[in-house]
Amino acid sequence: MPNDGLTGHPSVDKPWLKYYSDDAIHAELPDCTMFDYLWECNKDNLDDIAINYFDRKIGYRELFENIEKTTQAFASIGVNHGDSVLIVSVTLPEVIYSIYALNRLGAIANMVDPRTSVEGIQHYAKESNAKYMLAIDALGSKAEGIVIDTDISKIVLLSPADSLSPLKRFAYQIKERPYRTTDSRFYTWKSFQDIKSAITIPKREYSRDDCAVIVHTGGTTGTPKGVMLSDYNLNSTVIQVALSGFNIHRKDKWLNIMPPFIAYGIGNGMHFPLCIGMELILIPMFDPKKYDSLLLKYKPAHMAGVPSHYDSVIHSRKLTNLDMSFLLSPVVGGDGMDTTYEQQVNDFLNSRNCPTNLIKGYGMTEICAAVCATSRMEYNKLGSVGIPFSHSVVSIFDPETGEEMTYGQEGEICMQGPHIMLGYHNNQEETSKVLRTHQDGSVWLHSGDLGYIDEDGCIFVRGRIKRMIVRHDGFKVFPSLIESVVSTHPEVKQCCAVGIKDDKQVQGKLPVVFVVPKSQNASLDELREELEELCRKELPEYAQPIRWHFQENLQLTAIGKVDYRTLEKMAGEVSHG
Repeated sequence: MPNDGLTGHPSVDKPWLKYYSDDAIHAELPDCTMFDYLWECNKDNLDDIAINYFDRKIGYRELFENIEKTTQAFASIGVNHGDSVLIVSVTLPEVIYSIYALNRLGAIANMVDPRTSVEGIQHYAKESNAKYMLAIDALGSKAEGIVIDTDISKIVLLSPADSLSPLKRFAYQIKERPYRTTDSRFYTWKSFQDIKSAITIPKREYSRDDCAVIVHTGGTTGTPKGVMLSDYNLNSTVIQVALSGFNIHRKDKWLNIMPPFIAYGIGNGMHFPLCIGMELILIPMFDPKKYDSLLLKYKPAHMAGVPSHYDSVIHSRKLTNLDMSFLLSPVVGGDGMDTTYEQQVNDFLNSRNCPTNLIKGYGMTEICAAVCATSRMEYNKLGSVGIPFSHSVVSIFDPETGEEMTYGQEGEICMQGPHIMLGYHNNQEETSKVLRTHQDGSVWLHSGDLGYIDEDGCIFVRGRIKRMIVRHDGFKVFPSLIESVVSTHPEVKQCCAVGIKDDKQVQGKLPVVFVVPKSQNASLDELREELEELCRKELPEYAQPIRWHFQENLQLTAIGKVDYRTLEKMAGEVSHG
């Protein structure tokens, strides 16, 4: 136990600060808009490469020119301060231009997974009173259906071909046949950019309380919510990561495979490397099986993914003799990692001259994706997710009593820091469940995860309090969401969704559903087909159940709750039986 005047409470002792310099501890955080911070970081290096999009190099000068054009276009169609604009797309250069353009206007980039159902996107549009939407053209007629019964009046369709070189654009358009519509509410990116207007863009009045970005998550309770992140939140993440010991430099190559509709993607995958002045290599549709080819082609200094992404790397024949000394930051987050697998990845990296072990991080959407990392080898302990960032505090509390635990004691991981969300959009009830005021008046973000902190300040995650199912690719599936959809079927009496191991991946789980039909004489084949169709319509692609179990009743605990742990065990036995 700590002594010499230490309290034994991490939040007071902050033992991790011994790894930081005084300059890092007392560094001033950027109190400005995302766009202004991006400009200040790069205004003297405009000839450097900002984006590498399928080998088309876009410099910082062109980046800012495109942001300016996009700002003018948004202003011309009526976007104003405080407006919510849905962005339903994978990572494209146009998405980056749009996020910063909206930020200049003080509008909100409302990021939505394009795999979300029509009804889900409509819900996001209605709850934020959105009048404008950017959507990838692969949505096709789905985009037209989204505008029904909403206030959306103008839609810009984005194509992956928009920023390709002329030859690659021509080849793509022949193969993919871009979606066309005669609906006057729709623009192509080119027609949107060609809008001419004499509008003068006013200087935005900055406020720490302004929402800059909304990303959607199930949070710790499983109910879909819009997480409101401010400029200050996102900028604070950038500088804290930069001060945490990462071996980063201007002009480094950053391989971005994370989508823009998650905090991990928009914060760590986009805003951070661009503010540092790196070359951001965009991969809109990432295929884990091609990870090795991307490493061979681009030789990035930094890359960030989820644990399962590294499986295709360590088993690749292409990388057998590759000198990986170029890789300064092999980052992993989004899910826990088995220590045996972690060591296997470390051995692979070390045998190929990578100068560091796997760099792990931990956080949640509500804190801009990350609150800690194993940025330096001196505290990169096996099984640990690292130490808190320089301006952040992490501690462990008893989930029942609220008492702060000491070193080595397990409890709920809670966090404080300048990058904690403003709250959930239009949902104060759920906000108060996660942002809780403790007896001493301090406010903590409750993670719903169990873990402990050692005497060096290193954090170890042990599991989840809630029933969240984490897929191999890091996407989180909430059983309550699946159950709410399945239970709407008139022939379903009771149901419970649980996760089982994904046998096709090195780790991760997939959802299966136990169902109690109302009628014992129901045709189970017909019911299964109807439930599958219902889920296809109402649930995102990544949340689709892979199997159904029909029973006369569900196992219960001693106090009458559905015993989902027993059901998990039963489902696992069936999958291996």
